[in-house]
Order: sequence, then C-alpha cells, then structure tokens
Amino acid sequence: MLIAFRISFIKPFLACLTFVLFCQTVSAQNKPYKWVVKPYAGIQQSRFDWSIAGNAAGTNPNVLSELIWKNLKGPSFGLDIKYNITERLSIKAANQYGSISKGEAEDTDYADDNRQNAFYFDLLNANKGYLYDASLQLSYQLFKSGDFNINPIVGLSYHQQKFHLLESANNPDSKGLNSTYVARYKGFDFGAEFVLKMQKFSIGATVLSGFYTYSAKANWNLIPDFAKPVSFTHKANSFSLSGDINLAIPLNKSLRLEVDYKINNINTYSGVDKAYFNSRPTEETQFNGASFRKNAVLLGLNFSF
Repeated sequence: MLIAFRISFIKPFLACLTFVLFCQTVSAQNKPYKWVVKPYAGIQQSRFDWSIAGNAAGTNPNVLSELIWKNLKGPSFGLDIKYNITERLSIKAANQYGSISKGEAEDTDYADDNRQNAFYFDLLNANKGYLYDASLQLSYQLFKSGDFNINPIVGLSYHQQKFHLLESANNPDSKGLNSTYVARYKGFDFGAEFVLKMQKFSIGATVLSGFYTYSAKANWNLIPDFAKPVSFTHKANSFSLSGDINLAIPLNKSLRLEVDYKINNINTYSGVDKAYFNSRPTEETQFNGASFRKNAVLLGLNFSF
C-alpha cells in the first residue's frame, strides 16, 4: 500500500519536474545573448584634401594653397563590442584602425582666383600614415515586422587621421621631406539600422549622419620659416554621412561570418588657418575647408555569448 502510494506520488512529481526543466531549457534557448564581439580585417581606400585662401577675408586669391592626398590604400583592422541591455536596447563600442601603405599627394600654390596661374606644383609620395575611428552607439529596436527590424541609433564619434608628405624620387628638392598633417573630428552621430533576416543569412544596412568639430595641426619640416613641431593649425565644423552594408551568414547558434562594405564621407566647412613662424607673429588666413572620402571591404567573425 505504502509502495503503491509512493509510486503514484513519484510519477506526477517526475512529470512536473520534467516539465519545469523543459520550460527552463526553452527559456534559456530563447533568451537573447548579452554580449556580441566582432573582430574583423580588410582593405581600405581613401582620399583627403584641404585648401586655404590668401587672407582672412578669403581673397587674394581665394585658393592660395591646396593639398590633395589620393589613392591612399592599406589594410584595416577593427573590433566591435556590443552589450544587449534589454531585448530592444543595446550599446556598442567600435574601433577601427587603417594603415596607409600606398598613396600620393599633390601640393599646388596659385597666384590668381579659382585655381588659376599655379606657380608651384609637386607630386609627392604619401605611403605612410593611418586612419583611426572610434564610436560609442546606443540603438533601440523601434519597429519589428516579421524578420524585418528598424533600429534608430545615436552615439558619439572620434576620428583621427595622419597624412604624410614624403620625398619623391622625381624631385631632388624634396630630399628629407617628412611633413605631417594630423586631423581630428569629435562629435555625435544619429541614424538607423535596417535588418532583414532570411532563413540562411541576414542583410543589414546602416546610415548615419554626424556633426563634428574639426581641428588639425601640421609640421612642415623643410620650410625653415615655419615653427616646429606645429607649423600651422586649422579649426572648423564638419558634417559626416556614412553607410554600412552587412551580409551575415550563421555558422552555428553563436557564431556568424560577416562581410561589410563601409563608406564614410566627411565635409569640413570654412574656418580659421593659423600659421606659426620662428621670427614673426602668427598669421591668420581663411581655411577653405576639407573633404575626406573612405571606403572599405571587411571580413569578420561575430561571436555571441
């Protein structure tokens, strides 16, 4: 009698225990991952230019000196770390470093307005330098319809670039040239991410706009009249428009292979150019602005845990 009672009690108890464990397992499987880590590497190409006028009024001439760095190429590496605060809200820290291993630069001075009557031109090597990008972004899943998501994004950004002017074998006067121009952008971004999840892959597109303060300093090492290590500085405001197209292929439940194509365009408006000299006072002219363009193809692994 007692044994039969125990057996009759144990059976429903085991059934209830099995049901509870099953519910916990399903809940754990449906629970989203808290951390996402994505290292990646690829190649990047960029272009950068700026110019100044002859005086603070932007005249005499309106373009006095212009620098253009073009065909800048090299490897790029990055690491993204994302934390899911809730099922809808997440924060991501991103870092990307690109090395400039190939490129050239044009240095031109003009006597007349609108880039007329050039009295100096040089084509120089620029196969040295780097591009660094860092951001902290907050995203929220605002809209979800089936497998399609829209996630607004706001965040802070910092960009730093170092460009070189190096001696050219075609110009004996450039021997020993190693001038540098370091540009920094600081500000905030806003935009959205659009994600479509398919059965075997997912496609995402991110569009961001940014407002930045721009500051730059240069060291023109072969001009004796310029002060060193800061020969002149630039200050202005910038507007950025960037995009990212992402293709993700799941390898298992916590690992994905991802391919990204990233573009970044930053336009800097007119501002102030300050030139520092060894034997005369600082001079101010109009900084006409700058333009930066970059695109990159990147391959990464996305780990979730």
